Amino acid sequence: MKKISAFFKKLFGPRATKINLEYPISWETMSPEDFRQVCHILSLRGLDRERALFLCLCALAHIQPDDPSKYDARKIIGKMPFIIDGKSYIIGAADITEACNQLGFIFDGIGLPPSPFKQVDRKLFGISFDAFYTADSFIARAAADRNPGHLKEAVKVLTNGSKRKLLEWERQALVIWWNGVKDYLQKRYPYVFRKGESVTDKTQAEILQDLLACMNDNRPQENEKILKTEVHSVLYSLNKLYENAVKNVPR
Repeated sequence: MKKISAFFKKLFGPRATKINLEYPISWETMSPEDFRQVCHILSLRGLDRERALFLCLCALAHIQPDDPSKYDARKIIGKMPFIIDGKSYIIGAADITEACNQLGFIFDGIGLPPSPFKQVDRKLFGISFDAFYTADSFIARAAADRNPGHLKEAVKVLTNGSKRKLLEWERQALVIWWNGVKDYLQKRYPYVFRKGESVTDKTQAEILQDLLACMNDNRPQENEKILKTEVHSVLYSLNKLYENAVKNVPR
């Protein structure tokens, strides 16, 4: 968590008051409610980056912009009025700008926020390899086809059909969270998710068959069991297989 810790001028008092404004500065440190509020804001139409980050700061730090026309303009030069815990304060515009800049990761960074769906673990523990691979295929298709309907299908798979509709903010949250999931898995299983690999013409189904062939020991009847196995168990085994294969390549 990041803090703005400063003496903020209380508009209707003789002395400045020291208050702390706390807000997360990474996806990982967001609470589920933080993440929901940010995704609500990002799903609003017509917001530019600057306005979106300002609204995110207000939501995350629990401050409410106040109407500057209510105050003597001379008292708020270079400052911005806010309501904090029901009281009026003015905060330096430079402090607000710095805080908004610290929230730039919302647009520029990849991290692992909370799962937007209570039925699904943040890191996919408890999810089958089949559900992971199918959901990933749907999300990739949504980006390629610009068809958000595929996102709904992905969530149906991940939640075993218990969630069938997505609100606008949930679609936004799914994409952000899934990017974080893939980044997390890439770091955890680097030989499975190798960077810089050449683009393949194979379909998702063909790629899946290749992955299963690496693990079924020439017994395709084992494929169904592998697909039902938890995703981390499968990826761990695949990562070991690929790691050993790379280390055993003659040089």
